[in-house]
Amino acid sequence: MERVICVDRHLLTVRTMKEISPLEIYNEFRDDVQAIFRSRLLMQVLVALGDGSKPLSTLRDITGSSSQALIPKIRQLEALHYVESVRGDYALTPVGRIVEPQIERVITLIGAVQRHRDFWVEHEIEGIPSEFLHEIEHLYGAMVVKNVEEDIFVVYAAFEAILKKASWIHGVSSIMSPLLADAVKDTVLEGKPAELVVTGELVRRLGDEPYSAMLESLSGHEYFKIYVSPSPIRLGLTVTDRYLSLGLYRRDTDRYDATTDLIGTDAAAVSWGERLFQHYKAGSRLLDMLL
Repeated sequence: MERVICVDRHLLTVRTMKEISPLEIYNEFRDDVQAIFRSRLLMQVLVALGDGSKPLSTLRDITGSSSQALIPKIRQLEALHYVESVRGDYALTPVGRIVEPQIERVITLIGAVQRHRDFWVEHEIEGIPSEFLHEIEHLYGAMVVKNVEEDIFVVYAAFEAILKKASWIHGVSSIMSPLLADAVKDTVLEGKPAELVVTGELVRRLGDEPYSAMLESLSGHEYFKIYVSPSPIRLGLTVTDRYLSLGLYRRDTDRYDATTDLIGTDAAAVSWGERLFQHYKAGSRLLDMLL
């Protein structure tokens, strides 16, 4: 654990990072923190340089500002040792390359929260394991798909389209419906590998019709596996080689919301979903469907 030496008038004291709160750090360095976050131009220049050095003319185009407005801000970043001049261009310093990605992450995280604000506010986001909840900036590019009065099958149609375009399917859920079961069965019978992680309660329900017939038709199928989670599952997840679909329980009713899904198609969202699936799979046991 990192140790910090604090000097007072009489002795050296050693404090661990756990003993120093972020608020203390902010109070000590608030001028430097505020210098970045309260200035549009400082933020734009810093983030713009995150993907490489740029001349002043490019920074003018990116920020829509004049050289007279930009140069004092660049001097501030130079004084903080985040930016330096390199062969006539501006670039991040080694220290800047440490700081800038974290600022990018904060920007993207706030963007992901605000862009899908209603989805996060209306649903039980605590159902997402904390380590993945803290990485929801990867879902910025996703979109919310929601049933409407004119079309109450929007979410199911999107789910069906995802399965049709998939090369493989990984799912996590505590709920099932005959429509979903048939869709999964048809996908597996087409020769597409599918792995599902479900709860013990759902496994018991799958022993009843119409699910038992579906399991019987897939029993021993090399492309189909079910894993049983020992812990509760408070979300619905489908991830394929091309898509992520995430559903949650509603906060106001404590029931799974089958009318709203968050769907992502970019690599960041798919990777996030696959890691979440592997998280559940790692702690689950393979169900022997021949029993």
